[in-house]
Amino acid sequence: MKSKTFLILLLLTGSILFAIGAYNLYLLYDKSGKMEHTTGFVTHLRTEKTYRHRKIYYKRTALIQYGEDLHKDHVSRQLYNPFIFQGSEIALWYSPDHTEEAVIPSEEGFKWGGIWILGGLCLFAGITIIKTKKI
Repeated sequence: MKSKTFLILLLLTGSILFAIGAYNLYLLYDKSGKMEHTTGFVTHLRTEKTYRHRKIYYKRTALIQYGEDLHKDHVSRQLYNPFIFQGSEIALWYSPDHTEEAVIPSEEGFKWGGIWILGGLCLFAGITIIKTKKI
């Protein structure tokens, strides 16, 4: 009974994670055609240390400068990649009408691609268990 409950939970979790990751990767692909592509420079990098449930979490926030020489804009975004430092160049997408709407495609792709892959691995493990045990 416990193995069937675990299997159902594994398949349900895998399918939800797979669907969420695929949907958000599709949204990122859709944004790529509608937004302007440019290079941004990390001008300031801030790391905040927070404590939750006796654990330390670090939140990295970057102030990114982008745009032409006459019209430079700044946007603040959370970073998940630990290898982006102050002064780094990163790819950036922004909406020409709403310049505060900016997307870092590598960060978004890393986050939603990881969720999509994790969902696929859960589904693969569940299907493999079903085929080997013939439940």
